[in-house]
Amino acid sequence: MPDWIDRLHTALVAVPTRAWLAVLAALVLQRLARRLGMWAYAMLALPGTLAHELAHYGVAWVLRGDPRLPTLWPERNAQGWRLGSVAFRAPWWRAGPIALAPLMLLPASLAWIAWLVADARGAWLALHAWIAGTLLSAALPSRTDLRIAAPSLLVLGVALVAYALWRVHAA
Repeated sequence: MPDWIDRLHTALVAVPTRAWLAVLAALVLQRLARRLGMWAYAMLALPGTLAHELAHYGVAWVLRGDPRLPTLWPERNAQGWRLGSVAFRAPWWRAGPIALAPLMLLPASLAWIAWLVADARGAWLALHAWIAGTLLSAALPSRTDLRIAAPSLLVLGVALVAYALWRVHAA
């Protein structure tokens, strides 16, 4: 296991319960904010939305997917609301990693909890728990992200099954 994972695990185990409860409260408040209207929810989710779209943009740029700058203006669509987006042009084998790029926010949000939320008090605890909660929420790929990544995930799944079958027959 990589050293950074061991260090993060050790730090997360040491996070006090009050810090985990603060992050949980931030996640619940973010969920409840949807009832206050889209603009209240969009403002509360802004740090996570920005990180989510920048993850898409960064991976698209690295994979030469010709990304457009992220938009963070909420828009109504057929499925509800879209808080942000990044347009890019890439074949399916590069579109998969680009679409799943927000998953990189999971270790980032856990690191934020371990190193910033854990020792925070008062308003700093609320601020860091809010940011960590929005990052955790933003780490989940959207339905559109999953639809774009589906061909890559299907090919990866078939390749893994083929490899496993090959290993079984080779043994």
